[in-house]
Amino acid sequence: MTPFFTKARKQVTCALLLASCGLLAAPDRAEADALDDAIAFVKQRDEAPLWPREAIARRAALKYVRMAPDGNSLAYSLQRGTISELWLYDITRNRHSRLFASKMVDQFFWSADSRFLFLESTQGIAVVSLHAPEAPAFLVNLDNEADELFYGIDPTHPHAALVSTQTADKQGHDFFRITPEGEKSHLFSSSQYVGEFLPSGPGDSFFVVRIKGMVTELVRLDSSGEKHLLDCDLGTRCRLIGFSSDSDNLFMMGAFGEDLVGLYGVDASTGEATLIHRDPTGTFDLEWVIMNHDTNTPAATGYKNDHTAFYGLTADGYSALKHLQSASSAKQLFLRASGDLSRWLVVDATGMRPDISVYTPETGQFVRPLADILAQREPAELAGINQASAPRIPVWYRVSDGMRQQGYVTLPLGHDPATVPLILMPHGGPWTRTDGAWHTQAQFLANRGYAVFEPNYRASTGFGKDYTLSANRDFGDGRVQQDMIDGLNYVLSRGVGNADKLAVFGHSFGGFSTLGALSFTPDLFQVGIAGAPPVDLSKSLKYFSTRERSPEFKMRLEHFKKLTVDLDDAADVKRIRSQSPDAHWEQVSQPLYIWAGGKDPKVSVLNVRDYALRLREGGKAITLIEEPSAGHSPNQEIQREAYLYMIEKALADHLQGRMDKSLSEKLARHLKRTITIDENKLGADLP
Repeated sequence: MTPFFTKARKQVTCALLLASCGLLAAPDRAEADALDDAIAFVKQRDEAPLWPREAIARRAALKYVRMAPDGNSLAYSLQRGTISELWLYDITRNRHSRLFASKMVDQFFWSADSRFLFLESTQGIAVVSLHAPEAPAFLVNLDNEADELFYGIDPTHPHAALVSTQTADKQGHDFFRITPEGEKSHLFSSSQYVGEFLPSGPGDSFFVVRIKGMVTELVRLDSSGEKHLLDCDLGTRCRLIGFSSDSDNLFMMGAFGEDLVGLYGVDASTGEATLIHRDPTGTFDLEWVIMNHDTNTPAATGYKNDHTAFYGLTADGYSALKHLQSASSAKQLFLRASGDLSRWLVVDATGMRPDISVYTPETGQFVRPLADILAQREPAELAGINQASAPRIPVWYRVSDGMRQQGYVTLPLGHDPATVPLILMPHGGPWTRTDGAWHTQAQFLANRGYAVFEPNYRASTGFGKDYTLSANRDFGDGRVQQDMIDGLNYVLSRGVGNADKLAVFGHSFGGFSTLGALSFTPDLFQVGIAGAPPVDLSKSLKYFSTRERSPEFKMRLEHFKKLTVDLDDAADVKRIRSQSPDAHWEQVSQPLYIWAGGKDPKVSVLNVRDYALRLREGGKAITLIEEPSAGHSPNQEIQREAYLYMIEKALADHLQGRMDKSLSEKLARHLKRTITIDENKLGADLP
């Protein structure tokens, strides 16, 4: 298991297929005429061919791809059913080789010298040598229940991983460096929970971020003891990025008392933080940092803005980004670089599947090494889907209390947007955001003939601390829900959507918002679709907190009190419950469709089922699909296809959109097993 703080850092630096970045220049925030241009564009296009539902539901073949630090190889994993195949692409020889296949491996990480791949699974850490790739060796078992964790790769050692194991007395943890030979070197011990740590050199000096009460503290440990450098509350959100021994400077992402997350240098002797880079537009949080590992200094920063943007911090970083910008017009790029910046991994995330390239600044050459392999494993319809994808446009608008907010509009091809049904689709979280990358559900809905609006309502992240905290705990029948309605009205005012044909669809917190939309604005929408919806945030938080016991979660739970509800305060619980859809279910008057996972660790299926039963007993038009083996989201392809069938059938029945009417025998059987309540007759046409 990877700890929360370290996992967040890995997601920033490594999870190439789950994020996207852009290039050097800062975009126009407002893009005042982009929506008008898109409206004119879709009117002139032919209607898109109807995409097969099964193709949209299929799992992507490519799971992860990582460039070796020396820039000479790519490691990538291909999904075949429940099995992950680990492959290697030799860039210099233009040769692919299959290393091995396993059901166990979740993630993989390059050693600093590019000679080994460390493999993370639920059991622990293994390693594979590129000289003997057919024989992975298991290194260490890690017990998740005992908070024994993998902390990533040691950047100061040629080939070592960083792990923790519980002490014999179970009162703390020992931290080790472990090599491919299984040699373990004890680094330090701690009775406090360590979120992340970073060796500062080959000796026994370390930067450690650990929990202290309701904050995290950064300390430096060495042979003389420990030195406190600074404290970070959850609002500061500080993360370790790298260390330069030449300047004795630690590089961190954080807000450090400001609104926006930026890149800071922290004096390793005094703890003084100095800003290095922040979004020049003053709007967006920092998302990515690219390090030059030859100099141990940051070379570039990346931001999720309306699309994405990178900024060079050094001459080599600036030069590479400038050439990339001139060679590509894509707005949704994710970039990683080799340790010396001599090669760049470029991921274009504008299509249904990311397009992978390797860019060499010295020659200006782009190579697409995975294109042929992926073409053999992806649906035959993929090329047509990408060619007929709908435009996705960022919009900025003011809500009714004057706050400026951002969202995205997706428009169907071949239609007058003013006449089509409009779907409000709030994102989950709520402490996340929707961005400009390909969005499967939005594109699926646009292909069926609907316009889609996705608001980044207050509470969304990525736009600064003030944007997030301005929600002021006012969820349910309150300010956050009103933001969504205000944004919807803005989109309607721009000539998108038929006001008499509105629907709302969301998953997780988006599902909660769907229930709220039907309860608090019962005459506005013709139908609602909710996936894994919390019916009451206090109930969900209580359920979640009984299943998660780690020290980091306890600290986050305290932060949730400031963001949502204090479960120890009866009056506060009463407040949030009185604003919840659960307390106002009787106001629902339009058809509602719900999807729930029987093994959801975040939202109790019992609460969802109870809510649906009350609606049925109250004579409401309610349908419930309950997937017994699913978690918070559908994870099997047949589950995803059933979810999509529910969405498109509900919208076709109530808003007359297009629908893929083909229905396999397997899908029909699955739907019959999982539709548990069906007042809307979702299953009426099943053979």
